Amino acid sequence: MRFFKVTIQTGGADATREVIVPSKTSVQAADAAAGLMKPGEAVLSIEESLDPDVQRYHRADGPPPGTQTKQDEPV
Repeated sequence: MRFFKVTIQTGGADATREVIVPSKTSVQAADAAAGLMKPGEAVLSIEESLDPDVQRYHRADGPPPGTQTKQDEPV
């Protein structure tokens, strides 16, 4: 599992926040970050976090993305 820093636009052009999510790929990192986003927010950038503390302690703001199979299961 890798860790990605996802920059999210929260309002105006300069209003952003960053979250760290675990994921196998950068595309899946966007899916993981989606669960932490509020309506109207958008992903601006995704980059792998090379911060040694994040890597060592697995410090993340949310869970990894779910699988499509799990998401498509009937409720």
